[in-house]
Amino acid sequence: MYVPFARKYRPRKFSELVGQDVASRVLLNAVRLGKLAHAYIFAGPRGTGKTTTARILTRAINCLRPIDGEPCGECENCIAIEKGTFPDLIEIDAASNRGIDDIRSLRDAVSYTPLKGKYKVYILDEAHMLTKEAFNALLKTLEEPPPRTVFILCTTEYEKIIPTILSRCQRIIFSKLREEDIVKYLKFICEKENLRCEERALLTIARISDGGMRDAVSLLDQTATFGEGEVKEQIIEEFLGILSQEKVREFIKLLLSGDTDNALRFLRDIRDRGYNLSIFWDSVEEEVRNLIIYKSLKEPERVMRVEPFHKEISANLNALLYLEKLINTARTESRTMDLFRACEIAIIKSAIIKDILSIEELIKVLREGEKVVEKPQERQITQETQTESPKEDLWQILQNNLKRIDFERLKRLPWEEREGKLFIKVGKKEAKSLEIEKLKAKFPFLEFLVEEDEEKEELPESVKNIKTLFNAKIIGYERDKGKDNPS
Repeated sequence: MYVPFARKYRPRKFSELVGQDVASRVLLNAVRLGKLAHAYIFAGPRGTGKTTTARILTRAINCLRPIDGEPCGECENCIAIEKGTFPDLIEIDAASNRGIDDIRSLRDAVSYTPLKGKYKVYILDEAHMLTKEAFNALLKTLEEPPPRTVFILCTTEYEKIIPTILSRCQRIIFSKLREEDIVKYLKFICEKENLRCEERALLTIARISDGGMRDAVSLLDQTATFGEGEVKEQIIEEFLGILSQEKVREFIKLLLSGDTDNALRFLRDIRDRGYNLSIFWDSVEEEVRNLIIYKSLKEPERVMRVEPFHKEISANLNALLYLEKLINTARTESRTMDLFRACEIAIIKSAIIKDILSIEELIKVLREGEKVVEKPQERQITQETQTESPKEDLWQILQNNLKRIDFERLKRLPWEEREGKLFIKVGKKEAKSLEIEKLKAKFPFLEFLVEEDEEKEELPESVKNIKTLFNAKIIGYERDKGKDNPS
């Protein structure tokens, strides 16, 4: 009978677990040192080894001949657990048995001692699916379980476990596996099964599995069956309808070069050939994000896998950030319109990417532009040039080189022109406002005659008399009003 890869190559010891070093070390030490907890919560994404680890722990604590905390895998109990016939291992699907009556039945059965092994183990898969009433019914049992009983709650949604349950269990978090670890394990399986594989194909499988080893091994099994013992990128494209990483990168190069015609043809072609457009767009987003990381960091090798593709892309960070925004915008707009149309609009908008400059390039262009576009009037500002052309219209020079508002303020002031210079009278406050020292430094032909600001003229005597009379009338009115209202 054929055994799928996911079951055939399932880890049977703590040392065989891939990518979960913390979980395996904590549990192995607990078994070795005799510090086993009565209840555990295994939380993490799907396919990361939660249930597998729970079974390994069950074997380790019930093994008749354990080796330094590891199960031997050969004794009667280990074989029974592997076959699923061990009477003291009870696996419950909490998604199907989620009510209070199911938990009451479990609570009644817990009181019985183990039949064959050292410990009775309850594994609750998808524990977050239990109802609130069922959780409450389980509280007392978890807090004070019978001797030699262990509860293991496995969940993919840790946040849905109520706090009272969390406080009674030891928590072990399972993380997503790295692509490198998945590829290494897939190679191991290919060698054992004599499969002809391409590393790029294995990378594609690892990327699609999104950190889940179970999904990756299942995809490898299906691809090998479809390809009759071969695991290649072309086979994955035909079988899964997913473009290879190489073709995704070709599409990105078209976008960065501004070749919208060929990019649109590329998009239409993959749609007509039945490829999954949503997965393709996700792959484009991931590749662009990796390019942004590569361009942003001094040592990108420490956080990502650097390939020749990343090094050969000459686009600057600003261009890549703009492209990433276009991709995300298309994804957002696909909620209200067809994804294909949203992607087409994003491609058309990407035509300007090739013209986007980096900050350094922009500053360089602006500096070069200042030299090229330098006005001829500016060359006449220096004292040396003034001597050569004393008859130059000095006000015209000011008008060409000053802001209009500053020029108008100067023009309103009293001035006199003599000996090739402009003499302007200005008050102290006005001089400070105009920053005359900066003006003199920029225009040597300017001379300012700073005078004291004039005092404000006093009001005429007749106006003062009117004001005094007006105030007196107001005071009299208020006094008379007070007499009428003694309160």
